[in-house]
Amino acid sequence: MAEASLVFRILMIVILTVFAIVFMALYAYDRDQKAPAWIAFAYLSGLGSFLFDLSRSAFDPVISDIFAKTLFWLVSGFWALGVFEYHKTRPPWMLLISIFLFGFGSLLWFSLKQPDIIQRSIFSSSTGGLLLACTLPVLWKKRRNLIEKAWFWVFAGLCVTYFLRPALVYGLLGERYTATSYGASSYAALLHSSSALWGLACGMTMILAMGNKLIEKHLLASIRDPLTGLFNRRGLDKYVNESLGDKKNLGRSLMILDLDHFKKVNDLYGHSAGDQVLIRSADLLQTLTKELGTIARIGGEEFVIILNKMDAEDSQLVAQHLRLSIGMITHPELGDNRSVTASIGLAALFPDESFAMALRRADQALYQAKSEGRNRLVVAIEDRRRPQLKLAK
Repeated sequence: MAEASLVFRILMIVILTVFAIVFMALYAYDRDQKAPAWIAFAYLSGLGSFLFDLSRSAFDPVISDIFAKTLFWLVSGFWALGVFEYHKTRPPWMLLISIFLFGFGSLLWFSLKQPDIIQRSIFSSSTGGLLLACTLPVLWKKRRNLIEKAWFWVFAGLCVTYFLRPALVYGLLGERYTATSYGASSYAALLHSSSALWGLACGMTMILAMGNKLIEKHLLASIRDPLTGLFNRRGLDKYVNESLGDKKNLGRSLMILDLDHFKKVNDLYGHSAGDQVLIRSADLLQTLTKELGTIARIGGEEFVIILNKMDAEDSQLVAQHLRLSIGMITHPELGDNRSVTASIGLAALFPDESFAMALRRADQALYQAKSEGRNRLVVAIEDRRRPQLKLAK
């Protein structure tokens, strides 16, 4: 029995240490995601709580118990902060602090003023459960996939355990013990074994959730332009494959927008000034087309806008509005000449042609717009909704 207990203690220490290292490694890999750091602190606190709980015979058992239970609450507290950080939700600081202070006050009262180890255990477990219960509304509301649903149910099960554990041992079984006999009690055995199982379940669930979020972030980065946040060429291809083709093309248009003389901007004012021009232009285009279509940056100064279903006249009005709006942006980095104009080639999408063909027609219209003086819109000749070439200055 003593050998089995020793193996369990070693295993518990290893589990807590490994999880702390794994979550800290996740944070070190991507410091923009702070949730793994909070979870790592939680497992370090759990390790400290477990070690203090084992050291009752070596130190003053009451003092060891106070430290063990305080660190035990920090596990729930840091887990809660990890959840709020993961979902980018403001923590309910006043509620969390109030629960912690109530628990700590009860702990000191039943440790020093009116010593009662059973009451300490009840308030300790309940305080940990209340701290963790603060996360349940967020976990339930924000769940997006199977892993995040499992995260809610694991935390909900742990909360139930926190409240049922003292009720089972003290109420149903009617056990009583003293500070010296606590180490060999049923409650200590149940506390350690259930903590190990729930700690393992919570750790694995959170690793899966945060690992999945890290993968999603990298996948998103692979289809987004890092400077403007718009789709890049790969993102555009993904959107086209999922949203266009055959009858989905009917009534839709695409345009290629090119910032005029952008190379001169970089040559005269530097690439940092050019980046600011691109960022402002992209922000404006994204704002103006938010409900009208999808936009991507496919080259240095080239943007593709795929419009939703609308009449040919409306698509030309949108294109003209974008062209004029680009020319009205003020760029302080460009000195006296603070504006940059744009040329646009517009083409309709047809059910019987590929996106590449429509893009080629729009590119030909763009080339004509640039060759005829820039800062204008040209509608592709092959646009069957409006057979005549339309030139707009």
